[in-house]
Amino acid sequence: MKTIIANWKMELGVRESVALARGVLRGLRGMQDVPNILVAPTFPALFEVSKVLGRSRVQLAAQTVHTEEQGAYTGSVSAKVLKEVGVQAVILGHSETRAMGETDEDVHQKVDLALRHGLHVIVAVGESMATREAGETEGFIHDQIKTIFTGIHPTKRHTIYVAYEPLWAIGSGKVPSIQDVSSVHTAIKQQLDELDILDVSVLYGGSVIPENAYEFLNHSSVDGVLVGGASVRIKSLMELIHLASELS
Repeated sequence: MKTIIANWKMELGVRESVALARGVLRGLRGMQDVPNILVAPTFPALFEVSKVLGRSRVQLAAQTVHTEEQGAYTGSVSAKVLKEVGVQAVILGHSETRAMGETDEDVHQKVDLALRHGLHVIVAVGESMATREAGETEGFIHDQIKTIFTGIHPTKRHTIYVAYEPLWAIGSGKVPSIQDVSSVHTAIKQQLDELDILDVSVLYGGSVIPENAYEFLNHSSVDGVLVGGASVRIKSLMELIHLASELS
């Protein structure tokens, strides 16, 4: 089964997020092969979207979480609070949170904390254009995976997603070839197997739109996609969901 993760970033307000979530549920009516779907609204919309999704097949994700259980961290959100408002998964290590200072060590702490609170994790990794042009992509991502996942011990009730999102592709309209993506995805899976982290879904993220999603979703090394801008419009989001359904 392919996975679609819709990261709504800070694009939608609460009412817009609720309306989009309702639109997704309407769009799924009558579908026989529903892919694995997660939506990630902004923090203030989480509780209202949670009420819309209820016991549906669509899961609710948050866009990040703090490294600590609780404390004097103004503007941050704890894993405990996310669980209380109905969140089931959390995106960690996204390029946009890394740009604000999040490190691989931070992501490691967040992964450990999220898993202890019963949250599934979506961990983003990826290289800059300079790293790519230097031919160091796989070595760079190997170091990211090592730092983030060494010492992490998920159980069978946890779902781990790793999203390969090359930094140079985020919001740029540029995408790597499927051969390059496949090579990175294969290396990620092999490394995680060596760390005894099994059954991980490896997704592609980076300027994913309906027009280029088929090439990624149709490849055996790609378990799904992490989608940004194309996921905040019901038409393009449902196109991606239907495509994932056909290819699952």
